[in-house]
Amino acid sequence: MACNNLEWRGGGIPKIVWNKSQPDINKLKKQRSNPIPTVPALDDNSSSNKNNNSSTAWSAFRGIDGSGIYTEESILTEWPNEGPPLLWKKLIGGGHASFTVAGQLAFTIEQQEENEVVIAVSINDGSVKWSYEYPAKFEEYFGGIGPRTNPLWSEGLLYTMGAVGHLHCFESNSGKLLWKKNTTEENGVQPPYWGVSTSPVIHKDMLFITPGGDQDNAIIALDKKTGEKKWSTLSGDQTYSTPALLKINNQLQLVVALKGKFVGLNPDTGKILWTHPWRIFMNNYNIAQPTRLADDTLLISAGYGTGAESFKLIKNDNELKTESLWKSKSLKTKFSSPILWKGHLYGLNENRLSCLDAEDGSLKWRGNKYGYGQIIAASGHLIILGDAGDLSLVEMNPQKFIEKATFKALDGGRTWSYPALSKGLLFIKNSREMACYDLRIK
Repeated sequence: MACNNLEWRGGGIPKIVWNKSQPDINKLKKQRSNPIPTVPALDDNSSSNKNNNSSTAWSAFRGIDGSGIYTEESILTEWPNEGPPLLWKKLIGGGHASFTVAGQLAFTIEQQEENEVVIAVSINDGSVKWSYEYPAKFEEYFGGIGPRTNPLWSEGLLYTMGAVGHLHCFESNSGKLLWKKNTTEENGVQPPYWGVSTSPVIHKDMLFITPGGDQDNAIIALDKKTGEKKWSTLSGDQTYSTPALLKINNQLQLVVALKGKFVGLNPDTGKILWTHPWRIFMNNYNIAQPTRLADDTLLISAGYGTGAESFKLIKNDNELKTESLWKSKSLKTKFSSPILWKGHLYGLNENRLSCLDAEDGSLKWRGNKYGYGQIIAASGHLIILGDAGDLSLVEMNPQKFIEKATFKALDGGRTWSYPALSKGLLFIKNSREMACYDLRIK
């Protein structure tokens, strides 16, 4: 036991691990100081495009539309035992931030000692093309150190949010800093217990952030080019759930989780359209994203014994009221968010994959356990990155659970970052290393 450690991996009981999940910064710096072997660049007719926008399928949290479903092209769905071809694998700094991909670059945030570091890496070989570091360090016992969010790319600009609330805007190709803010300091709030985990969202010329606050400033719209405030609304504590832009009742709405409730806003003005109560056991804050089930129906879900609820938005004169349709304890999405596909919901019920009928919430099947990992979807399949670095491929088949492949994709422990897919390439990372797997059909 002297050679083992206890580490929390998302459940209520710690696991015995050989080594704790943490980066090796000395090896990381040495690796990045070595010359990168030249490899053939991927075909990209606009590789010299100033805006670097040849592919934006995964330019935001859970993809360009936030659904977690990749539709840019068909991917390889027959994997050998050792997994699909590995394009590259590199060391990385600490934290649970995910990748955003645009053109020839993939962007993320890492922790190196006392600094958070924004990096842009080549999708061809994983080499760092530019980086920007600043003093910031978040650490808590259960989840460890480092940033937790997903960078956001839009029209040649990159936005990043650190674990203690540092918001930066860069030119995505060069890494030139355009503007920055300390959102928690400006709003007079503290980062939530598990660190700032909500990512920025873009709509037209506005950038939405949800730092929380008690001065009608819990939700803020900024000018995406200057960082100047355009509007703010509501008071309340921020959660860990990223705002979602969803079309509801034929109207685009900004759906945001604050402590104890979900709200729908007019994204242009910040006007409150509806409110729905949502309390999680032991006063925990929401993590999972809301899911649009139909034009007037949403699904919200959480772990900690809470489960999922489907509710309908009903027009009442000039107001919108909410009416609960069904609830289920079979979709307790603690860290991850569910996928809606052809009338069925696929998601991690705590750590076990489950499938539910989206219309009535009835359970269709329970699958294998994948730990507290993350799931995305492509070509009729789920890609599941388990919390220990295993990568699995499962059919989105409501009739039965069919796991087609699983293999060890990452070493180094706790893996809580979302996978990203662009141009048929899968980008994954944990708190020690990052990798790119080739899912293109030859």
